Order: sequence, then C-alpha cells, then structure tokens
Amino acid sequence: MKRKMTLAAVALGAALVTPFMASTAQATESSTVAEVTPMAASDCPAGKFCFFYNSGLAGSHNELSGVNVPNLANYTFTSSGAGKGQSVKNNAASAQNNNQCNATVYFNSNYAGASDWFGYRNGGQLVNTYNNNASVYFASFCG
Repeated sequence: MKRKMTLAAVALGAALVTPFMASTAQATESSTVAEVTPMAASDCPAGKFCFFYNSGLAGSHNELSGVNVPNLANYTFTSSGAGKGQSVKNNAASAQNNNQCNATVYFNSNYAGASDWFGYRNGGQLVNTYNNNASVYFASFCG
C-alpha cells in the first residue's frame, strides 16, 4: 500500500510539474524570439513577404502574396512611415518573409544577379541587394 501511495504521489507531482515546465519553455521561447526579431516584423502579416524602406524592418513597407515578381518597378511602399509612395525597386533596405515559401530577392530584373535568400519567418537586412533590388522569386514547393 505504501508503495502505491508513493507511485501515486510521484505521478501527481510529475503531472503538476510538466505543465509548469512547458509554460516556462514557451515563455522562454517567446522571449528569445522577441529579442531576436524586431517588432516591425509583426507589421508583415502572415502569408506575406514584405519589403521595408529602411534597415531594421523599419519605415514604410510593401506586402507581396508569394507571387513571383520579375520587375518591382510598379510596386510602391504603401504603409505609413519613411519611404511611403516610393518605388520598391532599388529602394528596399530590409525584408521579412512570413510567406511559407522561401523567397529570393535579386539585384536584376527577371531573377538574375546577386541575391538575398529568406526562409519562412526569416527577415533582416538586405545584404547583396541593399537598395538594389529588382525582382523576387518564391520557391515552387513550400509549406
């Protein structure tokens, strides 16, 4: 009987500790993400790829839906902030990919030249295409 009581106490203790540990892990994970990902990334809705006018995912942004764009000349920064109304082509400094497809930003139109690659929920400074971005290509298979 004493052994059954001990096993029951251990099981109850484990049941009480496990949810606490899970919520602590989730809080830690959220905190880490919040520290690594700038708040502006939340300006880019789920399912969208966003170009930002300024570095650090700041300023006005433009939202793309995951459709390949061979020439960004007809796209403008549409949200409030620095750069609103400017052409996206050759004016983007950073990007956020909340689209489930990997995205590649190219220096030249028609997906050519130097490039920057962004995986799902990945964002940051454009390095090879900083203010020299002309097209964006999304992976064919994703999800």
